[in-house]
Amino acid sequence: NQGQEYPEASSENIMNNSIPVILTGLPGSGKTTFLRNLIPSLVGPVFVLDVHDEYPSLAKINLGEFFALDFNEEKRKLRLVPSSNVDVSKSEADSIFRHLIMFQKQLSNWVIIVEEGHRFVDSPFLKSLVAEARKHMRKMIVVSHQVEPYKGLGMVLKIVLPESYSKML
Repeated sequence: NQGQEYPEASSENIMNNSIPVILTGLPGSGKTTFLRNLIPSLVGPVFVLDVHDEYPSLAKINLGEFFALDFNEEKRKLRLVPSSNVDVSKSEADSIFRHLIMFQKQLSNWVIIVEEGHRFVDSPFLKSLVAEARKHMRKMIVVSHQVEPYKGLGMVLKIVLPESYSKML
């Protein structure tokens, strides 16, 4: 079974330290649902790179609003939905990652979540952000079914479908 060697994700083992997490699991295993359920319990600001527009409860901002954020003052839970064009979204994501690196010293209260992390495996900016996240932000979570590119940058935790659910499939 894919990913058997990784510990199962829980809100405790994700948030009990500042080590970045690569959240993995089979497509449809509930990675996004897990995070949507976790976010309301988080204290402080949250930013989600919401690639597929799956976090409707969070305030939606655009790139201009993102670049105008005062990370020290911001208290909201926010999301940015990049372009549906994959190439454009990669470019937008890189500019977001670069901006977060530039302001990383102001991110100590932040939880940053990057959905579809496998889409951005070629981004040196995301890798740099993840590599430094432990020192600068409350938590960095990259959701990706590809974990190899992120090995050594954080803890890999997996989402496991409940037995009852997998029987229904």
